[in-house]
Amino acid sequence: MVHVHEEDVLSLVGRAEARRRFPDLGFSDPAAENVLTKLELDAGRFDDRRLRASMMRTMVVDGIVRQFFERHPQGLAVALNPGLCTRFSRMDNGVLRWIELEPPGFAEFKSSLFDPSERHIIATCCSVGCTGWMRRLRGAEDVPTILIAQGALLRAHVADRDAFFLRAAEWLPAGTELVMDYDAKAPIRPSSLRANVSLEVGDGCGGWARFPRMRFVSSGEYAPRLAHELSGLNAVSRLFKGNAGPSVAHLRFV
Repeated sequence: MVHVHEEDVLSLVGRAEARRRFPDLGFSDPAAENVLTKLELDAGRFDDRRLRASMMRTMVVDGIVRQFFERHPQGLAVALNPGLCTRFSRMDNGVLRWIELEPPGFAEFKSSLFDPSERHIIATCCSVGCTGWMRRLRGAEDVPTILIAQGALLRAHVADRDAFFLRAAEWLPAGTELVMDYDAKAPIRPSSLRANVSLEVGDGCGGWARFPRMRFVSSGEYAPRLAHELSGLNAVSRLFKGNAGPSVAHLRFV
């Protein structure tokens, strides 16, 4: 029996049903539609409000990833525990490379749902804080890389999340980017010492760990529409204290 997170199912249904339920978004994901058909899931049990909120977050992350590959067409994406994600099919430009790291068991299940591609690899990984894949990236510093953690760090145990930040700060090459979603109620923020620079992560007890190598990407680097959508998404998330969905952060290692 393979466990699939409820949020992963919600996201899949949103993407697969977008053309029918939300034509105004102009979003199309045939790969998600195909996976939904294979799994024979009951899409009707999800209401439009939840699906639309999930779609807006997915589209913002899509925008960040798409802009990365516009700058680095032959770059590499490493998706951490992405579940039933179909982002590769939406981003594929014919030359980019894509690796998805999943827990053992789920990786095999997921491989049975997708058509094989030499540029799209589904591999196993024990946890998001594992240093094995990070060490390999360190040996490929000439390959522009973006890490995608939509849901992975949000769901991770605090110890695993902290291990990821500590080990990533030690091992990942300069220039590597990270896009992640996080609970608006959780303590994560730009450094208060230098505005909009280093990442600070709270320990839940009033203390903060600072990661000088991880810096928030300036909104000035985005296309105006993407900057507006990211800002609006995070503002709504903060306003409703995470009840309207997670916030999204985009960081770069220096």
